Amino acid sequence: MRSSLRCLLLAIVIGIPVILPAQEKSPPIDIGKESMYFPHHYRTYKLQTGLGFYMTKLPYDWVENALEAPLVDLQLTFGLPAGFSLAGSLNTIVVSNQVTLGARWNYIHKNFSFNLGYDLGYALGTMNIGGFKNTGMMISHYPNFSVGFKTRTLAFTFKGEAVVIGWGQMKTGENLMVKPSNVFDGVTGAVYMEQRIFRKKILIIGFKENYLKYYWPAWMIFPTFDRYYYIPELHLIWVL
Repeated sequence: MRSSLRCLLLAIVIGIPVILPAQEKSPPIDIGKESMYFPHHYRTYKLQTGLGFYMTKLPYDWVENALEAPLVDLQLTFGLPAGFSLAGSLNTIVVSNQVTLGARWNYIHKNFSFNLGYDLGYALGTMNIGGFKNTGMMISHYPNFSVGFKTRTLAFTFKGEAVVIGWGQMKTGENLMVKPSNVFDGVTGAVYMEQRIFRKKILIIGFKENYLKYYWPAWMIFPTFDRYYYIPELHLIWVL
């Protein structure tokens, strides 16, 4: 997993000098207005879509090997008046799925920006093990904030959030296990870089660090561990 991430990052770094000259031939744009993660006043009543994937590495206490299959990452933003916006996402790897919906208030001053937000997430996982159907469900709260800085062609954003599990349960056959409600799960921090590739098409590269007890893609081992773990993620998203 580490070697594949290093190769991917190296390819991106090498490819940036090739991409930059192509930008000069495209009409100039304000990278801040086309970004997804950089906080700004999104176009009122306009929907913005980003599609990509992310890779994650699970702790060795959970699995012997990294979760090699990427998770599909669909991101949506919808602009509202007065600096407000709605945000939604869908992440899936078939056996683990999560949808989120939330709101943001965005403030921008020259090349710097800031926002406050809240997301509500619903995760659903299904898997057949040993002839039994296993199902996991979880509702999570994600209060968050972002701080951004932009240049003419690049936007950088740091996003932090707390994770609170509002409700969760796991069912194996006829056995049902319900988790305590409103449990603090941990915190996350992420850095995203957004760059115009051509015209108004934006590529997003992100690195996210999770410090959590329970990680929704690994719902099938929720009852086993009760301590905080470090879980990294690498994100690649194309703004459509």
